[in-house]
Amino acid sequence: MEHSDVVIVGAGLSGLAAAWRLRAGGVRSVVVLEGRAAPGGRAAAVSPPTDGLPPASMYARRSDRDLLELAAALDVPVDELPDDPGLSDLRIDDDGGTEASDEHMPLGASWWTLLRNEWILGRVARLAEGVDFAEPWRSADAEHLDALTVRGWLRSHTSDPDLLELVEEQLTLAAALPADRMSMLWLLAHLGPEPDRGERPLRLDADLLVRRLAARAGDAVRPGHHVSRIEHGDGRVRLSGDWGSLSADRVVVACPPSDAGRLEVAPPLPASRRRLQRQWPQAEVIRTEIVYWRPFWRGFGLSGEMHFDEGVPAWTVDDSPPGASQGRLVAHTYTFGEADPLGADQSVADDPERHRALLLENLSGVLGPLAANPVSLRQPLPDADPYSRAYQSPMPPGFLTEFGPLLRAPVGPLHWAATETAVFPCNGTLDGAVRSGYRAADEVLDPTARGA
Repeated sequence: MEHSDVVIVGAGLSGLAAAWRLRAGGVRSVVVLEGRAAPGGRAAAVSPPTDGLPPASMYARRSDRDLLELAAALDVPVDELPDDPGLSDLRIDDDGGTEASDEHMPLGASWWTLLRNEWILGRVARLAEGVDFAEPWRSADAEHLDALTVRGWLRSHTSDPDLLELVEEQLTLAAALPADRMSMLWLLAHLGPEPDRGERPLRLDADLLVRRLAARAGDAVRPGHHVSRIEHGDGRVRLSGDWGSLSADRVVVACPPSDAGRLEVAPPLPASRRRLQRQWPQAEVIRTEIVYWRPFWRGFGLSGEMHFDEGVPAWTVDDSPPGASQGRLVAHTYTFGEADPLGADQSVADDPERHRALLLENLSGVLGPLAANPVSLRQPLPDADPYSRAYQSPMPPGFLTEFGPLLRAPVGPLHWAATETAVFPCNGTLDGAVRSGYRAADEVLDPTARGA
């Protein structure tokens, strides 16, 4: 049987980053097994390039040190996101009324609400100062904060309905989950020690990044090798699937906890670890790429960033590639119910054809008939891919304090990577994927290491 020092399960960004770090640390016998037909995982293109356009962008923050350093090492360009102050965002209410939106404020929001918004978000930022971002479940008030929903906390601090609407919508946009299902501890950890100061994100070709990482790993990356079973004991690990089997001294499972839960492990993982994987929460978003002959909305003085109270889509962003004549909107529909802010009618979310028709109808109502006739429209098909596509994992009350200590804890020779295991606030980001891969690799290189 073929033997390797380390086998990595999953050739997404975290798995490839782990391989990069292990090789830099002197481990040469590394194999990366990937169930899909090509490496890249969630950082690969959401859909194939259309009409010569490059893949849709992913975004990075200026504080994403490890991600930006890796991109520089692999000569992957990182660009400033264009910002034309002459173009307006739009806010569309339930009745289809439109208004230019300053920072996505609700229609008719008063100056007092705007002032109170700054006040309440300031209180949230001050609360975050007491959070341990490496291990938020160890924070002084962790159990109290984790028992609170974000909506419950907000309502205990204000009775202003406009303010509640404003803050809940801003949080829903960021977390892709309504405030009544979000733990206050998770929110504080997610915001980080320095909440967003309004800096525009950087644009990164994540598809190119993972392709170059995979190229550096060479034949060590083996697509089409879905791992179905892991057996560990007696100092060796055996991994198998319909492709055959191989053995290793150590294994890095570099996939989301929800996907790791599909692996058959013998002897079984501890019951608490199995519950973590079985109950893992995921934000589900229908992400639709819509390509037009040109970004015609700019001719109307619009940025392409639109927010729909009706929820289909919840919001759009202009992702037209620099220098290309075509225009591309990326639309996001949340799949929670319409009773929540920005939620969608579930009969629409569950029916791709109906969703497509209503999405184009709503865009046409705002942008005119040109929006009804795209060159192409692409969105993932339900259940077309058995692997997770969700990066964000907003956690319900009680989850972090119960399961947080298990997120990164190795089980014998098994180590865990994926952005979901990264420290906050990069947990759930591309930078988190890189950092989690590095941390798992460092554990293999030095079992006493407990990095980020």
